[in-house]
Amino acid sequence: MEEPLPISWARLRRQILSDVRQLQDILEHHQNQGLLPADLQVIKRGKALEYYSRHYGQVYVEQGREFTVKEALAGINQILEEEGDSTREAPPVLAEPYTRQFLRLFDGETVVERDQIQKYLRGTGIAPGDFVYLGWCSPAHKQFIITSPLIFAKNWNENHRLALNRDYEQAMVLVGACYDDSGINASVIMNAAQFKPHPALPGLLTWLERHGGNIEICGAARRASALYTKWERRNQEKVIKQLDLFDLTGEEV
Repeated sequence: MEEPLPISWARLRRQILSDVRQLQDILEHHQNQGLLPADLQVIKRGKALEYYSRHYGQVYVEQGREFTVKEALAGINQILEEEGDSTREAPPVLAEPYTRQFLRLFDGETVVERDQIQKYLRGTGIAPGDFVYLGWCSPAHKQFIITSPLIFAKNWNENHRLALNRDYEQAMVLVGACYDDSGINASVIMNAAQFKPHPALPGLLTWLERHGGNIEICGAARRASALYTKWERRNQEKVIKQLDLFDLTGEEV
């Protein structure tokens, strides 16, 4: 066996998507011959996993952060699901699989029934407890409640401003900082030396403008998006450096 070559999930995702689309005509022919839809999904999933296996242990989110098998399964399932459903606006493609799954669950909602989440996550490789562990939501009675961006930002601020690597967490801190009377200056956060924006961040802020669970989230996301756009214009060198880390420079995203 050849030694697996390093590859970013962003690049691998595009390869998988391209190949799955090429398979579509062939699979539709077999479907007309009686192959069940569930069997078609298994074939597509197997083809997608073939790509991941070629680079097993060498797939990364960004340089220095490995993309795990669990994340790969979640990401592949999302690719297949979205290819078969064009009726919903999908979360930003540059967002990480856990983030995209979470946004689909809480699309326009701040509270989701436990039973609904468990059914939706079945077969995705993700459990509700994964989101609770990350601090993105919390269980209450028979529901899951999204963590308010304001609370998320204040907790981060009080915990000595720990590093923000995940895209969703960066978005939550900036949105929370843009709440009225948050006491946190979003511009100071972005101008700090340790601020390293995830490539999905601008898309996530725009998404939250339209799909936030309440008026406060949508309004704060709109302000955060405007501030980030201004910051991005003044810091192109830093933005390009981040694209390099995610293997996105010069790529169509």
